[in-house]
Amino acid sequence: MDTPPTSPIFVVGANRSGTTLARLMLNAHPRIAIPEELNYFKIRPYWHSWDEPVWDAEDYAQFVDRVLDRYLPLLPGLDAAAVRPRLLAAPNPTYRTPYAELLGAWAAAEGKARWGEKTPGNLFYVDLLIGMFPDAQFIYVQRDPRAGVASMQGVSFFPNDVVLNALNRRKSWTVGHRLLTQVVPAKQRITIRYEDLVYTPEQVARTLCTFLGEAYDPDMLRFHTDAERYMKTEAASSFNAAATRPISTAPAERWKTDLSPIEIGWIESICAEEIDRFSYHPTAPPRPLSARLIQYAKTAYWHMDVWRHRGYRPYVVRHEPGTSLREMMQRWRQRLSLSAANS
Repeated sequence: MDTPPTSPIFVVGANRSGTTLARLMLNAHPRIAIPEELNYFKIRPYWHSWDEPVWDAEDYAQFVDRVLDRYLPLLPGLDAAAVRPRLLAAPNPTYRTPYAELLGAWAAAEGKARWGEKTPGNLFYVDLLIGMFPDAQFIYVQRDPRAGVASMQGVSFFPNDVVLNALNRRKSWTVGHRLLTQVVPAKQRITIRYEDLVYTPEQVARTLCTFLGEAYDPDMLRFHTDAERYMKTEAASSFNAAATRPISTAPAERWKTDLSPIEIGWIESICAEEIDRFSYHPTAPPRPLSARLIQYAKTAYWHMDVWRHRGYRPYVVRHEPGTSLREMMQRWRQRLSLSAANS
């Protein structure tokens, strides 16, 4: 009998592509534990030297405490007093150690044999992840870019701007997905489509289980019954509220009514390569010159802002052009108003 797999599982993809739905479905499997996204690579400025031993015991203990302070709230049922000694006792620790040990401890506390992690930004660190965990398996969630961008609109951590969000989305494809296919062996990665996930969830769940070497379990489709336990309160009550309910096909088609023809045209132009690769058929009429000029101007702004933050791989543009100037003018108006009130 084959030994049951224990390799870690990483769910990646562009933001608002269905990665939360996929990880909650997997987390409902009796052998797999995948918590709310950790964003582990945010905790240390430079990760190119992740495998260097942490020679100073005191420095390592301080790093462990930072990790516990930041991530224990995302791992329900895990006690710091129980897990801290395990992290500190690891021989020759590196910056990989707390990541693996913490998630391994949480999986054990959940009564599960395998752990996984879902952070969309991990897509830009797959070269480090496959170095840390050579046997890891990667699940890439693909969604129609028009639906993905429509879902980004109105979410607080993205600009309310279709062009900028389409450019943010394209970066996940041209940089993140390309890195995934370059560094992760084909047998260790799989792509699933969001549209298939919501229209044929059992079939996709079975496909994922086959890829992971696991037996399919019907509880995977009942993930929503306790989904809120494994989600941040803000996410469960707002931008990921749909994940706390049974699967619906409505979000897959909502972009058709939420976006105007010009907005659809912007996305189809910017994300043309991705749309063509997955046979998402363009529907927008040719854009007028004014719409193309707006796209060119915002594209130049996007490239400038991304270049300014080039040290952070997953960086996305979060503000529309002129936002900083407007904020500065608002602060000056507030100061003038306060000064006038006090005079």
